Amino acid sequence: MFAPLKGIRVVDFTHVIAGPYTTHILCQLGADVVKIERPGAGDVMRASRPGKGPPGFNPQFVGFNHGKRSIAIDLKSEAGREVVRRLVREGDVLVENLRPGELDKIGLGAREMTALNPRLIYCSISGWGASGELAGRAGYDQVIQASIGMMMTQGDAGDPPMKVGFPLIDVATGMNAACALLAALHERAATGRGRFIDVAMGDSGLMLNIGALANWMVGRQANERMGNRALTQSPTAGVFETAEGWISLAANTPDQGAKALEVMGRPELVADPRFKLAGPRGGFFVVSDPDGAKAEVVAALKSQSAEHWEAAFNAAGIACAKIRTVDEFVDGPYRRTAGLHRTIAAQPGYDGAVQAPGAGFRVDGETVGNDRPVGALGADGRSVLAELGYGEAEVAALAQSRAVAL
Repeated sequence: MFAPLKGIRVVDFTHVIAGPYTTHILCQLGADVVKIERPGAGDVMRASRPGKGPPGFNPQFVGFNHGKRSIAIDLKSEAGREVVRRLVREGDVLVENLRPGELDKIGLGAREMTALNPRLIYCSISGWGASGELAGRAGYDQVIQASIGMMMTQGDAGDPPMKVGFPLIDVATGMNAACALLAALHERAATGRGRFIDVAMGDSGLMLNIGALANWMVGRQANERMGNRALTQSPTAGVFETAEGWISLAANTPDQGAKALEVMGRPELVADPRFKLAGPRGGFFVVSDPDGAKAEVVAALKSQSAEHWEAAFNAAGIACAKIRTVDEFVDGPYRRTAGLHRTIAAQPGYDGAVQAPGAGFRVDGETVGNDRPVGALGADGRSVLAELGYGEAEVAALAQSRAVAL
């Protein structure tokens, strides 16, 4: 089993998506993640809209948090904060994405925690980072998308702003933070010293669009809205309607374009003046009459179904996919692949086994991740307290005072 972070303890003050996805990655790589939640409610993602999942076990919450341990601590109580300090003394990493400054107000901020444990790697995730003009502002995925130009990247020229349909920046921020933490852990192995890591959703979102960012920062060239057109501008690349369904086709180079026209049964179009190469040698399939060439491709692809074209183009070595929904893909060919999913045999709230995302890559042909279920809110409180050296009487006192919900 690939678990390179075995023995690493993560103190997890995260909620919603960006922070929990950070610690999800660490957990799937073998870290012991202790998730600190609010007594009575827990992470807001535990709650499901009516009909969308069992109470306390929202499907997305299970996806982001399986394998972690849950302890419900009242951070307003001194006894609860002392439990956190004990966790930090024995911890390796602390990750938080609470409102900026919230942990500082109760004495659990980076300065106090790194003084308590100089080896601690403290990662703060926020909308806009710990410094700069926007520091301290609240940040949610769709607001970040609006601010950094992402909504004006989607769609075509003249369209209203268009949000990416899922919380892309939240997920990218989690990946960015996990990458930074892995680098800091590697450095600490040599130096013995922890770090303060500041991860902003705004920065993570900009890096997702690094092409447009570089165009402006380096060349002062404004981004063009592309819609469903391919970045390469090839007439044989983009999104196309077929006789039944839609496909995404990526024949981007002159050789790929010629092969694609052959698959379509229109090899003679290679010699058509509209398809005459107009770009630099060795570049993409840029032609003299993009609109005229594209019209021929559009017409040709309407002769067969999406499934037909997907099979035909891939048989010729050209990237092509039928446009599917998530469920169509996951329950289709992907289910027969050694993919990213892990099987949780006994997940509370669900009947029978469920599948949940693992680490998202394979090592030596095997899926990486763990198969432990998500427990109820605070389900691991007693075991965590015992590991921290609390005796039975002390645990009872914490429960009696409601510093820890057991």
